[in-house]
Amino acid sequence: MVVQLHGTAFLVSTDGVFLTARHVLEKLFAEINEKGGSAGVFPMQVVAGKPRSLTVPIVDFEYAPVPADIAIFATGYNSSTPFRLVMRTVEVWQDIATMGYPASNANQTSDKFEVQQRAHKGYIQRVIPAGRLHPGQHPDCFELSFPITNGLSGSPLFIYQGEIDEVVGICTHSHESRVVLHSHMNVTEGVAEFSEVVSRVEEFGIAHDLRPLLDWAPSCLNGLKLHQVVSR
Repeated sequence: MVVQLHGTAFLVSTDGVFLTARHVLEKLFAEINEKGGSAGVFPMQVVAGKPRSLTVPIVDFEYAPVPADIAIFATGYNSSTPFRLVMRTVEVWQDIATMGYPASNANQTSDKFEVQQRAHKGYIQRVIPAGRLHPGQHPDCFELSFPITNGLSGSPLFIYQGEIDEVVGICTHSHESRVVLHSHMNVTEGVAEFSEVVSRVEEFGIAHDLRPLLDWAPSCLNGLKLHQVVSR
């Protein structure tokens, strides 16, 4: 039985290779070490005209080199996928999309766990070079015109092309910025202070650029590079 979902993963190879965010797997395995259980992915298939989720265990995994918040894992699941990893130019105003399984869409009862997919479509607001997003260390990133809510971490950032979607990044988190619109302070008889601050909070999604990792050869791919396993 599914106890908890930690994020989104997506299939990039017909022989069961998935990509997700590194912190999704880290949190998953930390909880398993603490509470027990097993790790798996739950791909959706249409059976007799109705959607049905399968339980597929993770058999091997590896994290991408730091500071990329990206991970790969292998399963025994076999299916076609519309996603292809590509090396292409991505600039500001590029139309992009993602889809995944946010925690806000989950419905858990005593005997089942249901979650619906949510899709976002928008554009690249900013191309962020490595180390320019604070706080923390980050690789090359994309700032998105929509937020990445809890559960969407690990979802693909792709350019919609119809039958084949070109994946250029992996959604990791949202970045918040606060802009002060108005600030005012009153001091009464030199003792009491009264202040008023009006601010605007902006939240943008962040996706880590996957293109620099196309030549990455994780051990779970048995000598193949990332761009080779997805193109077979």
